[in-house]
Amino acid sequence: MDISSAIAYTDQFFSNYLTEKKIPGLAYGLVKDGQLVHVQGFGETVIGSGSVPNGESAFRIASMTKSFTATAILILRDRGALRLDDEITKYLPWTDSMGIPDNGHVITIRDLLTMNAGLPTDDPWGDRQESLEIETFDDLVSQGLSFARAPRMGFEYSNLGYALLGRVITKASGVDYLKFVESEIHKPLGMTGTTYHQSDVPNESFVQGYVEYEAGMVDEPLTIPGAFSAMGGILSSVSDLAKWVVGFQESWSSDSKHPLQQWSRREMQEPQRHVRTTTSLDNSTGEMKSVTTSYGFGLYVDQDSLLGRFVSHSGGYPGFGSHMRWHPESGWGIIGLGNRTYAPMGPACTEVMNTLVQDHHEKVDRTESLLWPATVTAMKVVEILLLKWDDDLASANFAINMDMDQPRSERIAAIRSSTGPIVEIQRVPDSFTSTTPAHAKWEIVGESGHITIELLMSPELPPKIQTLKVAK
Repeated sequence: MDISSAIAYTDQFFSNYLTEKKIPGLAYGLVKDGQLVHVQGFGETVIGSGSVPNGESAFRIASMTKSFTATAILILRDRGALRLDDEITKYLPWTDSMGIPDNGHVITIRDLLTMNAGLPTDDPWGDRQESLEIETFDDLVSQGLSFARAPRMGFEYSNLGYALLGRVITKASGVDYLKFVESEIHKPLGMTGTTYHQSDVPNESFVQGYVEYEAGMVDEPLTIPGAFSAMGGILSSVSDLAKWVVGFQESWSSDSKHPLQQWSRREMQEPQRHVRTTTSLDNSTGEMKSVTTSYGFGLYVDQDSLLGRFVSHSGGYPGFGSHMRWHPESGWGIIGLGNRTYAPMGPACTEVMNTLVQDHHEKVDRTESLLWPATVTAMKVVEILLLKWDDDLASANFAINMDMDQPRSERIAAIRSSTGPIVEIQRVPDSFTSTTPAHAKWEIVGESGHITIELLMSPELPPKIQTLKVAK
């Protein structure tokens, strides 16, 4: 699907979605290969105003804020101001009395980042705490907290945990959390329409949040920054959030100017704590697929068995719902913002992205896109050897362990026994799989039927074949 077709499809999808989900107003943006290629809005920023949301409209993004808080922590880590495995009592001594379960591990910054501190899920309670005063929050924590389990014993989504990270940022940096994020992240990225303060939003960018009661859509009162802003307090726009998404996408392709260094942005997008694994029937292909969801640092990571890796985070708040999602391999990304309490932007963005990425997958040579060039070459070498064995070719491409692990004469005999005589090789479409750029497994069709080949490359430079399996 080219960009113009993707735009037409997504516009139609969100136009229908606005009506279906009774969202007063929404805006979305499509990102492709590091560029915001389309922005569109439907409905109204304020009911009755006739003002349609656009790329500059400022929505509350709720828990998408957690990715900014995690970034601030890693900026401080990279500067040497803190370590992820520091105990939080080093920065917040009053947390020593919070009441960790007996025999439980002390809580570290890493535990809070990865939702692994044992604190119970606190939606929707946490969504109503943003404006809590800092002193009141510190006192609440020092009086003791309830734990769902001991720290490090499993994922549990915690807004309070990220509020604690906000306090760590303040103490470790010597700068108020709000000012640190604004000066160290928003300003360097040119996110001029992003703020924690509703009072900073220009009238033309203002978006009112709504909740539906029996009487209809009712204004959701605005909140002011406080102790829980680190978990969900940011207001931002599609245009600004596109810069945020692009920064993560570019961490895999180029070292662009960014307040957080390239490898740390990659680290944020790596699975840190398993959340769940789901299995379902893929409607577009008719195949069963599994999605393994993990939490990184302020971001979710979905490993889709058919479509590859997606990185995302949703936001749900009184008056608003939001989602950002990207697929590093294809370069597609999406941001969706809505002004209704817990507007389900996550499912919408997921469906759109799956459609765009599925189309991408159907057009891309999976072998060439996933593997080292040396691995691709090795696949061709193995097929040549199956047609006609050449000791010189094998010696040039085998790692030193190959003949030590199995005498070459025995390897040749075993391969010929498995394959029989082969005159012509054809690869079986869609049989290719890979676990790393150094690994390939695929099927070919020979005179005696289907043959499975699997190889693994060595870590030396240039890489060579260290494992080769051939079987019917």
